[in-house]
Amino acid sequence: MNNTEDYRDLMDVLSEVRRRVTDNRLIWCKSADTFETTVSHRQGLLLGGAWSPHFLRDSTGAALDDIPWTRRLMNPRIVVTDKATDALAVWLPLLEAVAKAGESLLMVTSEISTEILHTLIVNSVRATLPGAVIRQGDGRAADALGKVWTSPPTQTDRVPQAAEAWVRRTGSVLFPAPGDSWRGDMQDVEIISVGGESYDHQQDRLRYLVRTIQTPVRQF
Repeated sequence: MNNTEDYRDLMDVLSEVRRRVTDNRLIWCKSADTFETTVSHRQGLLLGGAWSPHFLRDSTGAALDDIPWTRRLMNPRIVVTDKATDALAVWLPLLEAVAKAGESLLMVTSEISTEILHTLIVNSVRATLPGAVIRQGDGRAADALGKVWTSPPTQTDRVPQAAEAWVRRTGSVLFPAPGDSWRGDMQDVEIISVGGESYDHQQDRLRYLVRTIQTPVRQF
């Protein structure tokens, strides 16, 4: 279903939303619960994009999302570190603790070892530890969450937690839990809820919109 007329309403909505934001990374989309396409707004913290496409698997199921090329993590623990280059064994206690608690993990880092990255990818794909690694670089995460870990934390209750993390290739956004006061520069996030005539039609329109939004931008 590649008729551009079928996407014209989405392009009209996107054009209107773009007038309200300065960066495509502040525009996100999800499946609507009705046949109609609508726009809503939330306050979020903008961060860097995913380290690997394996965190953004285009698949449906209980463990994965149905938004193409986007990962949504519920109640993730957020570990900000300049470098995740220690031996994997140093990180395993944290990974096991988060998994045992039934939570998800978002790692924000400028460098990561192949072994740690691969371990997080495998566990994310298998849904044994839902999570993702995103890029750090401009200090926003540290400014907002108030902690940069030089070594993996040993107690998960000391690790900041968000209500949600939405991740894609070009950027990520954290949504705080109600009552949380982050020190970072919170921004207005526009969310387009995409409708369709059927589930397959809706998915086709979501893919088109995500592809359009993910124009080349400066990576962190």
